[in-house]
Amino acid sequence: MTVETHVDRARDRVAAERDGAADERRAYERFGSVVASIPTASGPTVGPTASGGETDVGTGPSAGGVRAVVGGKSAASTDGCGRVREAFDETVRPHSVADRSADEPLLATVREELGDAVAVALSPKTDHGLTPRLASAIGSAVDDRLAELAVFDQTLTREAASLRSTHETVREVTDWLATADETPLSTLGFDELCRRHEALTERVTTCESLLADRQAVLDRTASRGAAVGIRHRPTVAYLYDDFPVSYPVLSTVARLVETLSECQRAVRDHLTRRA
Repeated sequence: MTVETHVDRARDRVAAERDGAADERRAYERFGSVVASIPTASGPTVGPTASGGETDVGTGPSAGGVRAVVGGKSAASTDGCGRVREAFDETVRPHSVADRSADEPLLATVREELGDAVAVALSPKTDHGLTPRLASAIGSAVDDRLAELAVFDQTLTREAASLRSTHETVREVTDWLATADETPLSTLGFDELCRRHEALTERVTTCESLLADRQAVLDRTASRGAAVGIRHRPTVAYLYDDFPVSYPVLSTVARLVETLSECQRAVRDHLTRRA
């Protein structure tokens, strides 16, 4: 007897996602190391104002914590921004655009990954240089992404454990059903039929317990401090978006419960006719 299951495919999907997340984490670590090694400008760039004077525009809500500067460019710091863009393109961007379009502009990817302020500051069309403040902001954004990836890995680890438990239970039940199905009910005595019915009941209870455990997993949230939290249910929706069922574990186990219940009805029918 075979029972349709999507659990094996789900396990493959989670394994691939874990590998991808690990690669992305290493890419961010490399990017962060490169940024930390790039020399920064010794001070803010100063340029003329509209009135003919010079000014240093400080931080503010629109700058997102990144120093905004106007006027002439510092050659060293501007080159530093170019090196940051190049490093991002070589390390992080390949992992980011894998789920989107490879034609996405580089700064659009930077904005998606590191935020608007960093993207604006790194744009070659602005007069922002790689000041210590900007380098620090980039480092903070990288740390935030690494924290998010760490929490995502926690979620994937929990999902992998849930899938492994489900796989083991489903395999045990389906193997038992396949073996039991080799003996026609018509050849069993009354006591043997009772034992068969009891064995089916035990496996129904096991599967129902598995369904309850799975619902508890779906309702959990992985977190790292107060800043990062990832709910499990939306993660599952993302992981299995292209599956024929939205919840492969629940679907598989519920179908197995139906199969076990059908077998129980058949056994009870034989018991009734022999009573």
